[in-house]
Amino acid sequence: MKSQLQPIAFSLGLLLLATGSAEAEELKTEFLGSQQGFSHIARTTANGVTTIRISGQVGMADGADAPAATLAEQAEIAFSNLVKRVEQAGASAEDIVKTTVFIKDIDPEKVQTVGRAQAKVLQLDPPRAATWVGVTGLVFPALLVEVEATAVVAAE
Repeated sequence: MKSQLQPIAFSLGLLLLATGSAEAEELKTEFLGSQQGFSHIARTTANGVTTIRISGQVGMADGADAPAATLAEQAEIAFSNLVKRVEQAGASAEDIVKTTVFIKDIDPEKVQTVGRAQAKVLQLDPPRAATWVGVTGLVFPALLVEVEATAVVAAE
């Protein structure tokens, strides 16, 4: 048993030595795109890595009074809004590592419709980690889909 623990202890010692010699950078968080009591973007930077969290984006184009009429249109707008927010935070769609999609009254056809919009707008290969959730409603009754994301980039 002792011989099996020696390499683990040695590796742990090297890890502690390496991390002990470098000072951890202070955690810095910024909130961007604030409106109506929330921020669209939370950008956190530490130790050379920036993590960007994008609040749920919906199927309303900037300046529109109402969401688009169909699920397909709303989904395309929501993913486009998501990309705009990621870019506003200093990243690109390629930096997205995870999305969460909320679909009102989810069914397989709606999943396919939203999936086509996602593929068209994000064009990510390989596909990113994702969670798809069926909901009974969103913040406004006319909304059919909402999308949020996490992106990770090297700090500038």
